[in-house]
Amino acid sequence: MNIRKPVLKSARPPENSLLTQLEYLFRTSFHWTVITACRILFSVVCKVTVVQLAPVSARGALIMASNHNSHFDPPIISGFFPRRLDWLAMEEMFRSPWGKRIFTALNCIAVDRTGSDRKSLRQALHRLAQGRVIGIFPEGGIRAGNSSILNGAPMKPGLAALSIHSEAPVIPCVLIGSDRLYKRANWLRRTPLYLLIGNAVIPPEKLTRDNESRELFSAELSRAFISLKKEASTLFHLAPDDLPQSPQARKGETF
Repeated sequence: MNIRKPVLKSARPPENSLLTQLEYLFRTSFHWTVITACRILFSVVCKVTVVQLAPVSARGALIMASNHNSHFDPPIISGFFPRRLDWLAMEEMFRSPWGKRIFTALNCIAVDRTGSDRKSLRQALHRLAQGRVIGIFPEGGIRAGNSSILNGAPMKPGLAALSIHSEAPVIPCVLIGSDRLYKRANWLRRTPLYLLIGNAVIPPEKLTRDNESRELFSAELSRAFISLKKEASTLFHLAPDDLPQSPQARKGETF
């Protein structure tokens, strides 16, 4: 497996107090430890192939957007994407005291999926202004088949809006194979995982941000995921059964 090691860089906090610096060092160390553990774990139990169609910028604001196959996707992508990710995560994960501590330490941003969440948008824009990378699943949940963006299903509007408001490029990614990990026996079979990192999609310029340009940008993002799925199928010689299936379907497999 030939991949670039994750670049664990982020802007330093604006305050210079000792407490802020210590918190920054703790989060950076904790995040790096978790990313490293994820990379080692999935390298051991799976056969991971990562392909970058274009270099990922080592600095500056980016939005990493991927299809969502399973609950294992965030740690897999975090372990093998070449930069550290600040994930947009559903608010339910922060409701327990331990969940809030852990996901806050991992620099995740809580998102209320029931409606417009301006607080999470402001936090994401602030992180991007610091030159960080936001990780997002534009499907809004685990999807397979016709409900997946890989097959042209509509995305949530948050991805395009975040990119346009922040002027940060979107790096579309396709992850295939993680849904097979719902079958316990596959953890002992070095299940193949494929991560294809696509070319950056640039948001429209300020002077052209009318409704039509936004719709065209959303359509361009949608096409990027469909194109990446086709590219992955060709590069990795994938059969229809290799493509994302629902957790229920994978748990019921007999092989």
